[in-house]
Amino acid sequence: MVVGRAGRQATVSTRDPEIGDLEADVLKTLKRLGSASAGEMVEELKPGRVLAYTTVSTTLDRLHRKGLVARRSVSGRTGQKYVYSFPGNPSLEKQVVNRMVDKLVSAFGPSVASTIYDRLSEVSPDEAAKLRETIDGKMRRKKGGDHLT
Repeated sequence: MVVGRAGRQATVSTRDPEIGDLEADVLKTLKRLGSASAGEMVEELKPGRVLAYTTVSTTLDRLHRKGLVARRSVSGRTGQKYVYSFPGNPSLEKQVVNRMVDKLVSAFGPSVASTIYDRLSEVSPDEAAKLRETIDGKMRRKKGGDHLT
C-alpha cells in the first residue's frame, strides 16, 4: 500500500489514469533501480532518450499524484530533493490495467480481447509460464466459490 503524507492510501487518479510512453519508460527504469532521484533517472534514461531534468521531474511528480510511485524527501547537496521508488503495489497496477482495458473495450468493442490475447502470446516463455500459473490459480479459486481479484 502506498501511503501519502496525510496517511491516506494512494489510489490511481480517476481524472488521468492512463500511462503515456514516457511514464512507462520512467516506471520501468524506476522498477529496475528500486529508488532514484529525478537527476539519477535522467542519467539512467539517457542512453535511449535525451530528456531535460524538468521533464523527468514533472513525469515523476505526475506518477506520484497518480499513486504509481512513492517518494520521500531527503537532504541533498543543494537542499531538499525527492527520491522516488516503485512500490510494486499489485492492486494499483490492476486498477490502471483495468481502466485501460475498459477504455479499449469501450472504444473498439469486445473484439479487442483477441488483440490483447495475440499480444500476450508474444511474451517470453518464462513470462508466459508465470501468467499461466496466475490465471490457473485464479480459475481454481473461482471454481471453489471465491471471486476473482
